[in-house]
Amino acid sequence: MSSTGRASGPGRGAGAAGGWRPVLRGRDLTFTHGRARDLTFTRAPVRRPAVRRVSVSVAPGSLLAVVGPNGAGKTTLLRVLSGSLSPQEGRVFLDDRPLADFGDRERARAIAVAPQSESSPFPVTVREMVEMGRYPHLGPWERSGIRDRAVVERAMAVCGVGAFADRQLAELSGGEQQRVRIARALAQDAPVLLLDEPTAGLDLRYCMETFGLLARLRDDGLAVLVVTHDLNLAARYADRLLLLDRGRATARGGPGDVLSRRSLEAAYRWPVRVIPHPGPGPDAGAPQTVPLRGQPR
Repeated sequence: MSSTGRASGPGRGAGAAGGWRPVLRGRDLTFTHGRARDLTFTRAPVRRPAVRRVSVSVAPGSLLAVVGPNGAGKTTLLRVLSGSLSPQEGRVFLDDRPLADFGDRERARAIAVAPQSESSPFPVTVREMVEMGRYPHLGPWERSGIRDRAVVERAMAVCGVGAFADRQLAELSGGEQQRVRIARALAQDAPVLLLDEPTAGLDLRYCMETFGLLARLRDDGLAVLVVTHDLNLAARYADRLLLLDRGRATARGGPGDVLSRRSLEAAYRWPVRVIPHPGPGPDAGAPQTVPLRGQPR
């Protein structure tokens, strides 16, 4: 994955190249997994909403990090914003148009998603997996063209997976597979990019390069939302953070506004110390979270 130079994206496709740079908005979103019907003679267990009345927006040229403990609702919120889950309350919009009005292909041209993990039911090479990102731009039975192949090659190069393009995906490490999923999302060439734990399984170098890539894509005008457990990288690279705790948004704003000792200890129920990054460079002063030895709060 290249760590130098300003990214211009893997290729300017229908989503980005058409000039449409929408704001992704979620208003008062609530979602409960496995919500049972209210049957007269059935006592269904009461389920706590995974996401409770959360409002969020991601504008072009911005990088939002969604953070919080396990079970806070981060992945559920991402799936609601992507359209793969429909909220029981609230609505998702691209600009002023409800996301529910978009067809599958139209939505895929607008929003690209890199999940944390997935399984493939059949053998697939790295190149074939990344090529799947081009499907929203192709008509029925339409074969990929020169430009599609160029976008795929660029996406693989940006994510550092071009060297094993012809290898089976299953042969790669978990971190390498994660980079392939990011490459597929970039090949989708959508103006909104959602990523669920993109640095899970990655070593120090690739964690830094992944967030550096997201920052460059942000600078190139994409709207980027990343779900992450890495509070320190989020503080160094994200413009804004959203802290979730048991489905609720408990803090939002710049890194210094969100990553306070009080807010973090309340969410994670563990003692922490928050110190400024020593720098030098643009990270100087960014709040860095240090968990302390102790007992749960």
